[in-house]
Amino acid sequence: MKRTILCLSFLINLSTVFAHECPSKPCGNTATGEDPQRLRAREGAAGTDAIRAGADDQQRWSSIRLNSDSTKPERLKLVVVKSAGFEMRLDPQLGQLTFGTPVVRHTFAIASPRGDRTSVCPEYSLQIVEASAAHALARMVCLQAEYAPARYHMGVDYYLYDVDTGVMRNIWRAAVSDKNGRMPDANPKPSLQVIPNGYQLDWSGAPQGRGKDSTTTLHNRFTRTSAKNGQQTLLCTNLSVPKGQGVEDEMCEGGILPRVVNK
Repeated sequence: MKRTILCLSFLINLSTVFAHECPSKPCGNTATGEDPQRLRAREGAAGTDAIRAGADDQQRWSSIRLNSDSTKPERLKLVVVKSAGFEMRLDPQLGQLTFGTPVVRHTFAIASPRGDRTSVCPEYSLQIVEASAAHALARMVCLQAEYAPARYHMGVDYYLYDVDTGVMRNIWRAAVSDKNGRMPDANPKPSLQVIPNGYQLDWSGAPQGRGKDSTTTLHNRFTRTSAKNGQQTLLCTNLSVPKGQGVEDEMCEGGILPRVVNK
């Protein structure tokens, strides 16, 4: 019996190898003579390119991520809303994210420049969660990094970008420092309600991997307003507290990203 089991195990492993590696060149396992792995990779890339070029914005948001380790320029940009000419572009070399339309262009410092050894988020990805011609909600995932000996970081941030004000601000965030922890994504994912002169976030949940004791409820309103310097901004108000007491309080999460001028 033991010998039979060993033989079966060997055959299964052997079949797995041949399923992934072609035993001859040209390969007799595919119609084109290509290695199956290379064929799948090429077909996958072709499918991704078709989604990028397609008219379905939501399919593009759910399928395409901009990754900080990408080097090809075409993999570092994404059409957000095709009918509006609304695009997003990542420059990992500088740690900058740009949103642009035919009329406006805004660039933000979203991460440390590539190669910065002090960064707690050296590798990350960006994905659109929802968008319109006037805004975008982007999800940023920081992969686990050991930024100092035995010190770890990974996290998830959700950012609201508003075209009219040219402001990008954090509306939800969570991070873990446990080497064996789970990625603390929002459960459920945040969603914004477009209201007159701004947006509203009504969210209740917890980061994945945490129990009911970690449940948080957010009722935040983001309103277009003029700052003291005369520039337009998105003012956060926590609606869960008495009127007048929730302006830019601790429930407003991470604040506004610095904008890069002359870009």
